[in-house]
Amino acid sequence: MALNGNVVLIVGTGTIGEPLTGLLAALSKELGIDELIFYKHTPRLTDRPMIRGLLSKGAHMCCQIEKFNKFREMGVEPTYTFEDALAKATVVADCSTEGMGVRNRFLFYENVKEEVRAFLAQGSEHGFGIPYGVGLNDRVLHRRNSQFLQVVSCNTHAASRVLKDLAFDGKENSILSEARFVFMRRATDVSQTGKFIAGPSVGKHKDHTFGTHHAKDVYRLYSTLGHHLNVFSSAIKLNTQYMHTAFFNLVLDKEKALSLDEVKQKFSDDPYVAVTNKTDANVIFSFGREYGHFGRILNQIVVVIPSLMVRQSELFTDKVEIVGYAYTPQDGNSLLSSTSAIAFFLDPDNVTLGEPLPWLRPYMFSEV
Repeated sequence: MALNGNVVLIVGTGTIGEPLTGLLAALSKELGIDELIFYKHTPRLTDRPMIRGLLSKGAHMCCQIEKFNKFREMGVEPTYTFEDALAKATVVADCSTEGMGVRNRFLFYENVKEEVRAFLAQGSEHGFGIPYGVGLNDRVLHRRNSQFLQVVSCNTHAASRVLKDLAFDGKENSILSEARFVFMRRATDVSQTGKFIAGPSVGKHKDHTFGTHHAKDVYRLYSTLGHHLNVFSSAIKLNTQYMHTAFFNLVLDKEKALSLDEVKQKFSDDPYVAVTNKTDANVIFSFGREYGHFGRILNQIVVVIPSLMVRQSELFTDKVEIVGYAYTPQDGNSLLSSTSAIAFFLDPDNVTLGEPLPWLRPYMFSEV
C-alpha cells in the first residue's frame, strides 16, 4: 500500500457520491489523500458536465473495461478499470444505489479486504457492516471488526443526535423512557428527476417494534455502545425537494429531565447541531445553498428553537416530555461522517474523532 500512497475510491456519483468526491478533492491535502478515484457505472451525456467537473478538481475516473470506448466517445477519458482502482485503494466509500453496497461487498470487497483498510457503505445497507455516525459512536472505529462500516442515513443521524444531547445524563447513562420520531421526508433530492408526488403520502409501519427503519437504525447504532433505547418512528413523504423535517417527542425520567433553557443550551453547545430561529425549510435550505459545501449544511441536524417545548403535566404523567421540530440537512451529515471516517482510516494514529475535524468546520454552522 505504501507504493500507492493513500488512495480513496468512491463508488458511485449520485446524491452522496458526487458531493463526497468534490469534498474530498477540495480537502485532499489536509486529509493526506494522494489519489482520489471515482467509479462511474453508466456513460450518459447528461452526466458529462459532472464527470468533467470532478476531473477538473483532480479526481480520476474508473469504469468497467467494456465501457471505456463509450466514455471516450463522450469525450471523457477513464484512467483505471474498476478492478485496477480497487487494487490501489486504501479506503473505499460505496455510494451506489440502495442494495448495491451489500452486493458489492460480497462480489468484490471480500476479495481485497486484506489490502484495504476500510469499506464504507451509505444509508440503509443492512448487513454491510457496523452502523456508524461521527460524534455518535466513534469508539467503534477502534474495534478489530470495524473494517466494514454502514454510514447511517441522514434521518438516522438526525434522530441519533437529538438522543445524544437529551437522552443521557452526564455519565452517559440513559434517562430515556421512550422516544418517538415522525420523519416528513422530501419527495426527491433537487438533483433527481421523476418520482415527484402530487401530495403527502404516508408510509407503513412495517416493523412491529420500531415502526420504520429509522428507529431501528437508531437502535442498532446505540446498541454498538451497549444502549438499548426504546425508540419508534413514522414516516410521511411530502411534495417538496427542500429538506426532511423531523418531529421528536422524548419521554424522560422526571428526576433527571432538563428545563427548556437547558434543552436550548444543550443544542447550542453541540458543534454537530445547528440551531435556528427560522421556521421555514426554504430559507434554511437557501442558507445551505449559499454557505455550505456543494450547497449542503454538514451539521447532523438543524433544530428549530421556537418549536421546542418541555411538557411537565402531572395531570397525565409523572414523566417529562421534550418535543420539537428539526430539519435534516440534505445528506450533509452523511458526508460529514464519511469524510471523518475516511480521515481516520487514512491516518488512525493522528486523527482523533469526537469533535468535528478542523477542515470540515467551515461547512458546519452554530446557527442558520
